[in-house]
Amino acid sequence: MVQSLYYGLITGVVLVVYSLILYIANLYMNRPLGYVSMVLLVGGMVWGTYEFRTKYSNGFLTYGQAFKLSFMIGLFSAVITAVYTFIFAEFIYPGLAQEILEKAREEMINSSTTYTEEQIEMGLEWTRKFTSPVMMAILDVITKAFFSVILALLAALFLKKEDPSLKTSI
Repeated sequence: MVQSLYYGLITGVVLVVYSLILYIANLYMNRPLGYVSMVLLVGGMVWGTYEFRTKYSNGFLTYGQAFKLSFMIGLFSAVITAVYTFIFAEFIYPGLAQEILEKAREEMINSSTTYTEEQIEMGLEWTRKFTSPVMMAILDVITKAFFSVILALLAALFLKKEDPSLKTSI
């Protein structure tokens, strides 16, 4: 558990630094660059689990151990990034919610689907409900936890290494 906290903290800090770089470069609303954070999350989960297997587990991990460790790294990093998201949206850039709403309006207007003004306003009302700093932080944890489950399931397939001395033959 301590190791997953350690690697989750490092992964979370890397994600926060990446997010700050995007903000400073005025690229924080660039969706494709946002997906890089998922790559960094996977990297942190795999790196932490591999390091644990190598340093603390004599080179062996069961699938369940690898999954649990990878997931916990993802979850701890999600908490770190959620705290950052709240601080960012509340104090660093309080205009973020308004910018998200403006971008959502622009995307609806420029969409191939024709929306009435009433439909656009209804969509923006729903968007507004999820763009408060608290809601963005909560959604950040939920989203990263969900993806951490999926990513940990996959990563554990490649990071498991059963100890052959524990196999019993009947």
